[in-house]
Amino acid sequence: MTESLVSPTIPQLRTLIDSGDLAPVGLVRSALARISQVEDKIQAFAAIFADEALAVAQQPQPDGPPGRAPLWGIPVVVKDIYDVAGYRTGNGSLGAPDHLAVRDSEAVRRLRAAGAIILGKSTTHEYAYGVNTPPTRNPWSLDRIPGGSSGGTGAAIAAGITTAGLGTDTGGSIRIPAALCGVTGHKPTFGLVSRSGVSALSSTLDHTGPLGRTVDDTVALLEVIAGHDPSDPYSSTAPVGDLRSEYDRGLDGLTVGVAEKYFCDRLAPDVAAVFDDAVRTIEGAGATIKSVEFTDVELCPGVVDVVCGVEAAAWHAMQLGMQPDKFGSDVRDALRIGVAYTGVEYVEALRARAAVIAGMDALFGSGTDLLISPTIAMTAPPYGSTQVELGGRTVSVLAGINALTVPANVTGMPALTVPAGFGSDGLPVGVQIMGPRGADATVLGAGRAFEALVDCVARTPAL
Repeated sequence: MTESLVSPTIPQLRTLIDSGDLAPVGLVRSALARISQVEDKIQAFAAIFADEALAVAQQPQPDGPPGRAPLWGIPVVVKDIYDVAGYRTGNGSLGAPDHLAVRDSEAVRRLRAAGAIILGKSTTHEYAYGVNTPPTRNPWSLDRIPGGSSGGTGAAIAAGITTAGLGTDTGGSIRIPAALCGVTGHKPTFGLVSRSGVSALSSTLDHTGPLGRTVDDTVALLEVIAGHDPSDPYSSTAPVGDLRSEYDRGLDGLTVGVAEKYFCDRLAPDVAAVFDDAVRTIEGAGATIKSVEFTDVELCPGVVDVVCGVEAAAWHAMQLGMQPDKFGSDVRDALRIGVAYTGVEYVEALRARAAVIAGMDALFGSGTDLLISPTIAMTAPPYGSTQVELGGRTVSVLAGINALTVPANVTGMPALTVPAGFGSDGLPVGVQIMGPRGADATVLGAGRAFEALVDCVARTPAL
């Protein structure tokens, strides 16, 4: 890939394509060339659709009014738990069924309808049940994890292969790799994007959504894939609205909450320093910073453990052709624990979830527009880590990495991670911006304003 195409944004690519200065087939060739340069180092792909992508890129732009195909000619990657017609949905697992998908997942169908070119399938932690995503490596430091479970998408974007792609998020799996890889990721309001044709982890907590180099890239995908889907029983029927409606309002006049308890009291010192700088930047841009309390938020890890465990075990029990004996030990153990939970424990977890949602509603109902926190309490752990330090305690890597992201899954509120700076080890640190359910436009607008102030996206890994 030429240097000018290693770190573009979708608006930049759109301008080049529309002016005739860049052809989609040239863009795909550049992406494939970049893959040949870096894939052996980062291992971000489960499958590469080179021939198909080149063939699609040579098709003429469809006739119609401007904007009919807003992603025409743009290569994207898709996490390997989304069905793509004619290809195996591998789920990052040796035990996944061998059959090929007969149709695209709804989100992929909408991407294609908007003109996007599916470049390939990105790696995932096995069945999206973890945060390591082996064998993928972090482009900023090849001895570190990229995060997960959408680690391949995050790594491919950070490495300059593609500008955007799809992930899923049950406990942070869009935001975690985005933050650890120094890119942007948005977990939409629950139900905003269809989950039809996507392997499930937890029907109560699963979200589908985009990752991108910048907020612009993330929104470009989101506004194409968002909207009601009758084939998804969890799909929201609420109007999507204009996701760019608050793009230019800035941060001035917003009341931004900071919850010291839970979100800020267990941070690595360098992450705490980056977050403090971010808070000062937001305040300097005209926002009012407000100390808030998120009642019952500490219940979130337990809710996710039980609800996700039970629902994952139930979904896996219904699948045909699986070979669980070939699953990794971490996923086998998680599913075994899920089966062991009782109905009483599951109902208690749902009651605890209702309490957390009430706490969120009270927080945003008290004059607070947004809630901010670090996305992750630490920078990317070493590859192969099974444990990390969180607030002076040794915990599992899953519990440590998703500690600050799980509240958005429990409540269904929108949550965006934007690069905010770098730790003492030179690795990316993200800031998480959360809002009340349905306030995706506010969250995205604030993220775009913050992104412009810190300008971290100008830095890319050397690889």
